[in-house]
Amino acid sequence: MKMSAPDYMQCAEDHQTLLVVVQPVGIVPDEQFFKIYKQICVVNQISIRDSQRVLYIRYRHHYPPDNNEWGDFQTHRKVVGLISITECYSSKDWPQTCEKFHMQKEVYGATLYDSRLFVFGLQGEITDQPRTDVAFYLSYDECNTIAKKVEDFIESLSIVLESKRLDRATDKSGDKIPLLCVPFEKKDFVGLDTDSRHYKKRCQGRMRKHVGDLCLQAGMVQDSLVHYHMAVELLRSVNDFLWLGAALEGLCSASVIHHYPGGTGGKYRASRSYGNSGPAEAGKRHRPGAQEVLIDPGS
Repeated sequence: MKMSAPDYMQCAEDHQTLLVVVQPVGIVPDEQFFKIYKQICVVNQISIRDSQRVLYIRYRHHYPPDNNEWGDFQTHRKVVGLISITECYSSKDWPQTCEKFHMQKEVYGATLYDSRLFVFGLQGEITDQPRTDVAFYLSYDECNTIAKKVEDFIESLSIVLESKRLDRATDKSGDKIPLLCVPFEKKDFVGLDTDSRHYKKRCQGRMRKHVGDLCLQAGMVQDSLVHYHMAVELLRSVNDFLWLGAALEGLCSASVIHHYPGGTGGKYRASRSYGNSGPAEAGKRHRPGAQEVLIDPGS
């Protein structure tokens, strides 16, 4: 059975992030790769147009593909964006570079919302052809537009996220709701009566939990709480304990985000630049012994 690798550095706020993997294509010197990686990581949040919501991004330069299979269970573990960095100095090598990029996308292909390729060193007619998924730079020192390219990329992720959220949240009373599963469950549900009330409530509960995750990622904390509450009630009624635990975890994370808008993740959280706040506000973020009433998941 495939296992996922635990991340012990995660905090509650990670549940509202979109995961973007940044990787080299072919041979890229580590020094140059991490120079660009740091520039990319600066763009860790954007404001969603025509709303007051904010989208938060979590970058990784290495992420086990097996973890991606748990994306339906917890959407913040799903790779939704891929940024590839490569060197290419000859037009003859361009087709091979493109092929490697497509192979890299296939690793996370089932969950990717969008991808980008940053190419360094290539000159000529190829660079003049307009492409939204590829950006060309003469050298690692002449790439001032990377931040803007990443912002545009994140905006495209937000559009896909919103589309998926609306699609999953829409009540399709006449359609069958698919049963979301974790990797080891798929073989356990073969041959079950899909028309039974128990099975339908399990499907509904898991989907509600999934929509709660999408709402949290989309910056809709209050909406996520509503969906998590509904998921908890449905999943508890059918003794679906694994997904019930996940729904309660999501509910707790959303509650923490709601009650502590300044963050709880220490240095990691501060690096995400949630805004410039004074000492008085900083003191409210976390006080030893402070009691906050989290939203009750129900009895």
